[in-house]
Amino acid sequence: MMKRFFLKKFFWKTTPSPRALRKKIYILPTRYGLLFLIILVAMLAGSANYNNNLGFLLTFLLGSMAFISVLHTFRNISGIQIVSVRTKPVFANQKAVFEFIVRMGATPQLAISFRFPGGETTRGDILPDKGNSVRDNLVSVRVMAEQRGIFRPGPLHISTEYPLGLFRSWYRLYLDLECTVYPRPFSGFFDPVNADSSAYDNDTENEAGPGVDDFKGLKAYQPGDPLQHISWKAFSRGQGLLTKEFVTHSGSSVVLDWYALKDSDTERKLSKLCDMVLKANRLNLEYELRLPGKTIGPDKGEAHKHNCLKSMAIFALPPEDV
Repeated sequence: MMKRFFLKKFFWKTTPSPRALRKKIYILPTRYGLLFLIILVAMLAGSANYNNNLGFLLTFLLGSMAFISVLHTFRNISGIQIVSVRTKPVFANQKAVFEFIVRMGATPQLAISFRFPGGETTRGDILPDKGNSVRDNLVSVRVMAEQRGIFRPGPLHISTEYPLGLFRSWYRLYLDLECTVYPRPFSGFFDPVNADSSAYDNDTENEAGPGVDDFKGLKAYQPGDPLQHISWKAFSRGQGLLTKEFVTHSGSSVVLDWYALKDSDTERKLSKLCDMVLKANRLNLEYELRLPGKTIGPDKGEAHKHNCLKSMAIFALPPEDV
C-alpha cells in the first residue's frame, strides 16, 4: 500500500488533453527536396527544349515518385496515439525525462522524431499492435531543467522525413505536462556526524550525534539491503558480496533550520538545505526541516525526503508558477 501511494505521488501519469487531438499537420520540402524539385524543373525545361521523350518520361517518373513520397510522409505521422505520460522529479541543471506510452493502429510508423523546445531529439519507430494484443511503445524525451520549481516543457514536436527525406511533416501536441525540479544540492557542506556543525541545530547531548550509525561488522548480502551499505572493498578482494552492519544511537531528530544558515542568498540557502536533506536521508536520520512559514517533520524515509525537497522546490515562487 505504501509503495503504491509513493509511486502515485512522485511518479505521476497523465493522458493527453482533448485539444491535443485537434492538431494541424504541416508538410514542406526539406533542403534535399528543394534541390530535387529544382532538378526536376531543369529536366522538364531541357526535355521541352530538345523535344526529348525519354527526358519527359524520366521527369514524370521522378515527379510521380516525389508525389507518392508526400502521401507516405503525411500518412507516416498521422494516427499516433499518446496513451499516457510519466516523469519523476529531477534536480536543477539536470535533464527532465518524459516517458510517453505511444500506440499505433495496423501499420508501423517509421523514423518518427519527438522533441520539446530546446531539448534533445528522440527518433524511433512506432510499431503496430500484434494480433489481438496491444503493443505499447515507450518513447523517452529529454529536456534540460535549469531552475528549481515546476518545469513545464511546452509543446511536443512530432515530425518525420520518411521515406525518402524529400519532405518533412510535423505537428505539435499541447499537453499539460510538468515536472518538479528540486534545488541543486550544494555538495560538501553538511556533516551530520559532527554535532557542532553550524549547518544545523539539535537538542541532544549525545556526543555521537543524534541518530548516527556506528559500524558493527559485515554480514552476507541479502536481497533488499541498501546498495550504499555494500562493502565493495571486500568484494574486490574476492570475499563475496557483503553488507555493512551499523548500530544506531538513540537521540532526538536533527533540525535543518533555514535561519541557522549564515547566507543572504535564497538559492544558496536552498541548495545547502537540499544537501542536508539528502545526506540525512542517506544516513537514515530522523530530521526536521524548518523553512520560513513552514515546518516539515520530524520524520525519515523516502516520502519525507521528497516532501522536504518539493517544499524547497516551490519555496517563495509566485502562485501562477506552482
